[in-house]
Amino acid sequence: MDSCDVAVIGGGIIGTAAAAYLAEAGVRVRLFEREQIAAGASGRNSGTIQHPFEPHMARLHRATLPLYRELARVTDFELAPEPAGLLLLSPDERAVSEAAASIAEREPDLAPQLIARRELGLLEPSLAADLYACRLATGYPVAPAAATEAFAARARAAGAELEIGEAAEPIVSDARVTGVRLTGGRAVACEKVLVAAGPWSPQLIPGWSQRPPIRPLWGVVVSVNLPDAPHAVLEELGIDRPGPHPEDLFSLVTTGSDTSVGSTFLPAKPDPASRVQGILERAKRYVPALGEAQPVGVRVCARPASLDGRPFIGAIAGVGGLFVCAGHGAWGISTGPASARMVVDEMLGRGSSDEAFALARAVG
Repeated sequence: MDSCDVAVIGGGIIGTAAAAYLAEAGVRVRLFEREQIAAGASGRNSGTIQHPFEPHMARLHRATLPLYRELARVTDFELAPEPAGLLLLSPDERAVSEAAASIAEREPDLAPQLIARRELGLLEPSLAADLYACRLATGYPVAPAAATEAFAARARAAGAELEIGEAAEPIVSDARVTGVRLTGGRAVACEKVLVAAGPWSPQLIPGWSQRPPIRPLWGVVVSVNLPDAPHAVLEELGIDRPGPHPEDLFSLVTTGSDTSVGSTFLPAKPDPASRVQGILERAKRYVPALGEAQPVGVRVCARPASLDGRPFIGAIAGVGGLFVCAGHGAWGISTGPASARMVVDEMLGRGSSDEAFALARAVG
């Protein structure tokens, strides 16, 4: 039977980073992706690496930034030396001021700064004239799939094999992983399996499918060509709050000539074309020129959302050799490399996962 040491299921930011780290440690690793690299949220996001506004996730984010710097040294991935800045926007000065004070207390490293209307107009002329902003020291615009594709290239360069086009599932015998089985029927023997399949991970883990601890939360992003686009990352005030969101909130990220406008938080897969007008209508409240902008593309993805907003990272109890790293919600690109590093270290016996991401939450 065909074999490897470790099989990774999922070709997103977690899977590709984990495959790279495993291969560089001398492990014979094979990654299985049913569609294409970065087919899900890892390639259809808005395109920004930024602080997640939650203390446990913030630790992952801080650990991720140096991993991206390292990635930029060994691949063609690019990350700006300093963040572009994130502007949380609202016409309500008091609400913005209170948000700045709250963030300063929770996350002082973000250096929140209240920006009044006149100053904001000078900083970002394309914004509506009646807005206030809380500026935060975060937000690195990147092309949506760039980081994932760079980690995939790094994994291949280190000797990992990436198989694209068939889904895989773990084979479990006598409470232990023995390999993976592909949709075409082929089996690949291995000693360990990492499930990094985003919102589809619960289908691959024994005991998780009946009450999935990770569910898809669908996002739609509209791409436009916007002359004189804002330099900073823009978000509607409220998107920073932990917990469930309204179905629609404004966000905007510009990378190169492409401006990505969102965000939606939908429990069921939408028809993306039907959401375009509503997204741009909401967005023009913040950037009036978007009322005349013509869409040049639209993308939809399922974010892997857990109930408490934190991922599950570590070994599956009762199934030897089975590991999971999934459930990052909208923060996969911002926290994924450090999550992958953490689970790989556990798989190699170099450490254990952070208790904040314990798998006991999935059945607790």
